[in-house]
Amino acid sequence: MAKVSAEQFSREGDKYLGRSYSEMDCQEFVERAMRDAGLNMNLAGSNAWLREVMKNGWVGSPEECKAKFGCVPTGALLFIHAFDGKEPEKYKKDGIGNASHIGFVTHRNDGAIHSSASRGMVCTSKFADKTIKNGGWNKIGLYNKFTYNEAVDRILNGGEATPAGEDTDTQEDEEMYTAILEGGNAGKPINIRKKPDGDLQDQLPQGTKVTVLDESGNWCKIEYKKGSRSVTGYVKGDFVVVDDEAPADESDIPSEDFDDDDDWGNETVNITLSMTAREAAYALPVLEKLVDAIVDKVGRG
Repeated sequence: MAKVSAEQFSREGDKYLGRSYSEMDCQEFVERAMRDAGLNMNLAGSNAWLREVMKNGWVGSPEECKAKFGCVPTGALLFIHAFDGKEPEKYKKDGIGNASHIGFVTHRNDGAIHSSASRGMVCTSKFADKTIKNGGWNKIGLYNKFTYNEAVDRILNGGEATPAGEDTDTQEDEEMYTAILEGGNAGKPINIRKKPDGDLQDQLPQGTKVTVLDESGNWCKIEYKKGSRSVTGYVKGDFVVVDDEAPADESDIPSEDFDDDDDWGNETVNITLSMTAREAAYALPVLEKLVDAIVDKVGRG
């Protein structure tokens, strides 16, 4: 059987967001996305999947995955695992434990996608490439019927890890290119940071043209004009690709005060939100809290 792209597998999952859990549980959702990507599988639950990947791939903690492969790649399978004795009877003697849930890493590198019984539908959840204490995604599965990226595939198939100090980023030698910042909520400015996951440096309107100087993981080093000056900073890679499916991370909502020579802070910004009723049910309470926080900070009237 030919291998399939883990990236494509991850993207196939997006079209099922909001689909009812009663229609597809966690295993059926994973296998449906696999079939759409070209891999036809039919196993008996998340415990069967954990054991399948252990035999035909690699399983370990998020920290072990990053240490061995350099990252937790897009399309990696995610398990919630415990030695709680709740695995099906036929698995109790193998000592592997119970995989109570399965999902996979999104192509946006901002979390997991899975069919959730508690939320009643296919949805996304946070996953920061680390083990979460007291529950959460704690096992990574890399399946050898997928292709991930050159470095991961080489190690997964028995090759050697990249020597210490050598960059595993396959995009290292790509030439710089121009791009347009776009993505997230319509009209919302894009956050530019001083370094990946670093302090907020600036905000640029959507549609701003920039030059991408380098790429590392899900971050791009960019150059842009600030008045007569050329400035460099870092932006999430999702926002340099025209892709309406790449929402902004909640943690990236700006909260800092800015001191800047430009008078952009006094400009009026109109924001239009478009969402389904189901999405609104989750989003409106968050937006109401955000508005209250802003009003408390800047004052009313």
